[in-house]
Amino acid sequence: MIDYKCFELHTHTINSDGQFTTEALCESARQYLYDAIAVTDHNTMSALEDITPELIKRTLPVIPGIEWTTFFGHLLVIGAEKYIDWRFALPENIDTYIAEIKAVNGIVGIAHPFNVGSPLCTGCYWDFKIHNWNNVDYIEVWSEPFPQERFKNNLAFNWWTKLLNRGYKLAAGSGRDWHGPDKEDVLTSATYLGLQDGIITGVTVKEALAKGRTFVTCGPVLHITLSNAFGTCGLGETAAAGECTLTIHLDESKRRSVWERFGLRTKFIQIVHNGTTVQKIPCDGVYTGTLSLNLSPGWVRVEGYGYYNYKGKYNIDDHKLLVFSSPIFIGMRGCNT
Repeated sequence: MIDYKCFELHTHTINSDGQFTTEALCESARQYLYDAIAVTDHNTMSALEDITPELIKRTLPVIPGIEWTTFFGHLLVIGAEKYIDWRFALPENIDTYIAEIKAVNGIVGIAHPFNVGSPLCTGCYWDFKIHNWNNVDYIEVWSEPFPQERFKNNLAFNWWTKLLNRGYKLAAGSGRDWHGPDKEDVLTSATYLGLQDGIITGVTVKEALAKGRTFVTCGPVLHITLSNAFGTCGLGETAAAGECTLTIHLDESKRRSVWERFGLRTKFIQIVHNGTTVQKIPCDGVYTGTLSLNLSPGWVRVEGYGYYNYKGKYNIDDHKLLVFSSPIFIGMRGCNT
């Protein structure tokens, strides 16, 4: 059984440029009701020396990671079994380095690809030229608190969509890029990972990211399956093209104390197939239903829109994207996996 758990996948400590001690990061993450975090300091994994069984028992599980921080972009590497040297990675040879990460069972995610680059933040903008997208697992589509307010995240979301339309099987993730205690009250997103039996280990986390079992949210939670004559598929899997039934459950019951003061409420759900909205369904914070669709090869995802900091009458023209899934991919007839 696949059970979705709540993660923060992009964090920093005093071992790089963060203000958190490792213990303070874990305690803060527990207070935000994450189920687990990945520690991804810049070019070092020394924070792992502070991760003790006692700290994990008192706070939450920690997955080892690192943020490759280069002049040409930042790369999140989760759970690699060996350190891969990043220092000589160039835009033209990044595929070679990513292949080395994959060879030691690491998960590869592109961090904040449209961050401002030089001279304000040298290397923060993604300038690497990837040719083999099969070795990239996910893109950090939302970065930093309440990401849909930020222009860079709209660019990342659209880039991800274009890559899906080119046939690449890429999951979506989010990251607070969490460096220290919040200076103001902020709404943050989270990445939910579909784990085997809900068990949090390095192995199950890497499997979920590799297989594309993710959704990103500021609050609402999604459960999605697609069924047809050949069987049933979940996020990241491939279903046969043609007639199918999409089952969607959306609710706002999880982690409410983290986000409810920001006035979130999901007002409608969109079904997006190969970049085009094919269905729009009204809801009011909760929805359970099935849809009959005829899908051509490509992909389908679910998006939830609504209001934020609601004060007075809701205007549908002012909607915000609050939650979205990674795709279910659509292949040739008869290929359910």
